Amino acid sequence: MELINYVKDLNTNEELFPAIHKYAMEKRVPIIDSDALNVVKQYIAIKGAKNILEIGTAIGYSALHFASAAEGVHVTTIEKDEASHEIANQNIGASEYSENIKTILADAKEAELGDAQFDFLFIDASKGNNQLFFDKYKEHLTEGALIIVDNIFVRGLIADDNVENKNKRKLRDKVRAFNQAMKDSEYTTSFLNVGDGLLVIY
Repeated sequence: MELINYVKDLNTNEELFPAIHKYAMEKRVPIIDSDALNVVKQYIAIKGAKNILEIGTAIGYSALHFASAAEGVHVTTIEKDEASHEIANQNIGASEYSENIKTILADAKEAELGDAQFDFLFIDASKGNNQLFFDKYKEHLTEGALIIVDNIFVRGLIADDNVENKNKRKLRDKVRAFNQAMKDSEYTTSFLNVGDGLLVIY
């Protein structure tokens, strides 16, 4: 067994929402990897986060898991795809966490949240816009808030210096620039080799 798979197995817990997970696998809906998910949930619990903002709802899978991470957690999640938004609402509405999750149908690049404040931000939308999402939504964070960005490895693209496809190369370069900018910033950062890569920013 490879070491990375050994650690992945240790970091993966029993699935709380098997039907939604199965649907995502069958329909190829991009959701957070199981090992990375449980690391994020642990950060939520350790932080004692109560108000989470998620950029990228998809079908509501991660929002449900976040709401389940600790008592009294509330999640606000933004999704621009109407079909995904509707499925997410169905999944959330059928769960015990329906009162803990607020879904917003909007493009996260333009969404307005008024004076809402959050103590935890999870970014998992279009990877080329990580910097934009970070800059826009950090204004809604309380002092000492935690930010986690998923897919910072872009399924291995980040380490590929021989990308021929122009669009993929542009995406790689944008994610690389964001990762480096966060490393060089005033914030405390950790780059974790779990799932497709997690960036933790404090």
